[in-house]
Amino acid sequence: MLVRLNTRHELPQIGIRSTQGRLDATGIIQPQPRNTSNRQAQANKAATQPSLSLDNYPSRRAYGFKKHGDLASERGHRGVSDAQAATGRHASEGWSKATTAAQRGDDVVQKIRADMFADYQARPVFTTAAIPDPQMQGYAGEVIGEPDVGDISVDIETAPNARIHYTPGSVETYLQNEGFIRHWVSADRYDIYA
Repeated sequence: MLVRLNTRHELPQIGIRSTQGRLDATGIIQPQPRNTSNRQAQANKAATQPSLSLDNYPSRRAYGFKKHGDLASERGHRGVSDAQAATGRHASEGWSKATTAAQRGDDVVQKIRADMFADYQARPVFTTAAIPDPQMQGYAGEVIGEPDVGDISVDIETAPNARIHYTPGSVETYLQNEGFIRHWVSADRYDIYA
């Protein structure tokens, strides 16, 4: 009888349990706009119309078309000067008549009559003078106003650091199967079923 050595073995097995690291992105604080100003730009410009200033009163006045104020002032000054001249003339004539009326050949009535009709025999007097030109002044149109450049500004508020939660990963090894080596003997042949 022949004795046979049988060997059966199984290698050990290592198991690995791993979890991946995880970054929680929901904790990131997004920048927030604050104190937003949105004032649109405006031209604020306008154009003035060109204009023409025409003063033709000196020309009209030379033709005799006067304003009421000028006419009243002129007539008032003329009235005062005429009254003063007439008063002086009458005073002079009065003194002349008082001193010479009693003399022979002095016909007072004849002198008064001659003075009365002297105005009717007066001839018209015409004067010529240059007529002044109307005064014209033109004003060109211009662009007035100051533009407003507007203001579009945004202050962005950010957090000094992000609130990030990181869960580190892990790797764990363990012996899943210890393995074994077994020996036994059998007679005459190998025991392949053991």
